[in-house]
Amino acid sequence: MRIAIVTRGDIFPTDHGAAVKIVRTAEALSREGEPCFVVTDDRDCYYRFERGVCTRVSYPPRVRAAEEWPFVARSGRWVEQLLGRLGYPIEEHFLYRPLLDPAWWMRVVAVGEIESIDVFQAEFPGYGVPAWLAARFMAIDRPDAAPKCSLVQHNVEWDRLAEFGHSVHAIRPIEQWVVDRMDHVIAVSLDDKQRMVDAGALAEKISVIPHGVEVDRFRRGRPREVRAALGIDRLAPVLFFHGTLHYWPNTEAVRFIVESLLPRLTRTVPGLRVIIAGQNPPAYYEHPAVITPGSVDTLEDYIAAADVCICPIFSGGGTRMKLLEYMAAGAPIVSTTKGAEGIQYVAGREMMIADDAESMADEIIGLLMDPVAREELGRHAQAFATAYDWSAVAKASIEVYSGHGRGEDWNRRFQESIQPVVDAHLPVSRAESKPRTMLLLINRGCNLRCTFCDLWENYQEMNVETQLLPLLDEAVAIGTKTLVITGGEPFIHADLFVAVRAAKARGLSVNITTNGTLVEKRWDEMVASGVDSLSFSLDGMAETHDTIRGKKGSWQRTLDGLTRVRREAPQIATSVYCVVTNKNVSELTEVRELACSLGAKFDFWPVSGAPELYLTTPAQRQQWLDAVEQIADTDREVAARSAYYQHGLNYHAGEGGHNRCLGLIDQYGVTFEGDFIPCCVWGEDELVVGNVFQTPLRDLWASERVQSERERMYRDGCSVGCYNHSLYEFEVATGASFRVE
Repeated sequence: MRIAIVTRGDIFPTDHGAAVKIVRTAEALSREGEPCFVVTDDRDCYYRFERGVCTRVSYPPRVRAAEEWPFVARSGRWVEQLLGRLGYPIEEHFLYRPLLDPAWWMRVVAVGEIESIDVFQAEFPGYGVPAWLAARFMAIDRPDAAPKCSLVQHNVEWDRLAEFGHSVHAIRPIEQWVVDRMDHVIAVSLDDKQRMVDAGALAEKISVIPHGVEVDRFRRGRPREVRAALGIDRLAPVLFFHGTLHYWPNTEAVRFIVESLLPRLTRTVPGLRVIIAGQNPPAYYEHPAVITPGSVDTLEDYIAAADVCICPIFSGGGTRMKLLEYMAAGAPIVSTTKGAEGIQYVAGREMMIADDAESMADEIIGLLMDPVAREELGRHAQAFATAYDWSAVAKASIEVYSGHGRGEDWNRRFQESIQPVVDAHLPVSRAESKPRTMLLLINRGCNLRCTFCDLWENYQEMNVETQLLPLLDEAVAIGTKTLVITGGEPFIHADLFVAVRAAKARGLSVNITTNGTLVEKRWDEMVASGVDSLSFSLDGMAETHDTIRGKKGSWQRTLDGLTRVRREAPQIATSVYCVVTNKNVSELTEVRELACSLGAKFDFWPVSGAPELYLTTPAQRQQWLDAVEQIADTDREVAARSAYYQHGLNYHAGEGGHNRCLGLIDQYGVTFEGDFIPCCVWGEDELVVGNVFQTPLRDLWASERVQSERERMYRDGCSVGCYNHSLYEFEVATGASFRVE
């Protein structure tokens, strides 16, 4: 089915709601097997969309010449005068010129003839006349397969103009006449359909097909970049709102935020920031807590940077695309009833509803203070939005034009496809310890022979093309933001950087944990991949490190790799990890000083799972305590974790008991064999709670078995007995001890 969309010209850049709707519809329709065409006020070209890709196509010379006929050229001034007399606001004349402009009519007819169009889809009633004329003109030559004309109502325009104070006594009958001439009318909300039916339109030809959303795009937001660019502390509470800010309902929303909402919020929420993005922010509503970056290209990053997204809309119509975008990103939302019009949500499950400043402030404060509630609300919202992908909208339109489901409310069909959400949570409130992280054990095998590890034996690996790429899609679907690639030694996997590029394309932040000896060998691949960070393992100074690692010269190769990254690829963040044993405890502070001198971050923890390397003698224990105290003098985070480091000695003495972490909550592990585990501990069958090659990750994540294991680990702790940074992350996030006595 070949569809021509007849619409406004300001669709590129695609930075406002109407443009997003038009362009994404064309892309999605073209992916369904046939090209889609967009006709605008561009007198030279129209647009062809094939398989989602847009190209410009020039009109034939005869069409271009016809647009310059004196009568056609002069008609523009006459059209402007008549639109003013009818009562259309001058700033919107461009939306209504096609009602009366012969040049418009000729362009649409020309595209119809050139491209053999089956359906002329007018976006807004002003474009209905050329769509209707083109369909009727082509029916002369195609009586047995006459094209259809359709009108997509973003709002009920005569009601919108009346609400904004314009006289519509002449406008309303014109637009009703257009609605009556259409073969199909598509409303984006049931409320809009009812308004048209009340005005006399035939209910059976008005189908309700809501706006859609780019689900995959909005799952991939990178919040850190936005906060850094705007100078917002990573822990500061942030609200977000966006729209075309000179559009009156959005302008009023900005006024409401500044004058009514912020005075209530700032009394309770210190350091609060509100990002308001979009074209033409009203400068007269400036406020110290408000940041207005203007129109933004990476909207998904801005949404991801917010703790709560808001929609304080009190007028207008249609479906709020911004709400679907917030939902696709998994953001918790507080909206007015009017703002959520057209979305068949469940209040309290997919979003919170508040219709005055006091109640909206209460809902926002409640969410800011309850990270568990934010996460649960966001997950339900994201599950809801998944059913509204643009592909579903395109398929619904094609079905309607084919005679199936005409006059229906397609929201019902969309909602039937929503997968139920099983909440993944601890039985207590908690803060997020870190963005949800997948620890990917991409291979078994290593070029070194560490004394406390046997992973260098029996090389095996995950297939990137057939196994990892589908897994990455599943990971994004459950809210994963960070991928940590470990092994074995990841750098010996031939397709390591294919994996990195695929993860980056899906919006994930990527870290590789490495021994660092192969960085030089794979330098060009590594830099080109876009990897975000590298974590280097240094287990002492040169002689000690080489002894532990089982290969002479490995320390120098690791140091050379780290140094080159710091010097030539500063965009790649670096850190040094040191696993402390009785062989290197005396060199801990020296390793830390070396890392800091190179500009790398530093972290350390006592070795686990290797009793022969534990700190057991009084001298070793004292060296550990002295090193921790010395590092804590200049590192506040280490000082705050003093109890964790002290308890490490108890762990080495065999008195550790079971420990609790946020495995299966803020982090999870997947091995090269597909085993789904809470972390990156190898060789412990008791930790395996499924296999992602047998059951999709999103199904495992929401399964009763995994939820039961989350709750058991919180209650009883983990019996495997690892001891690393995830333990103190648990304490910070929950306020409870990681130890189960």
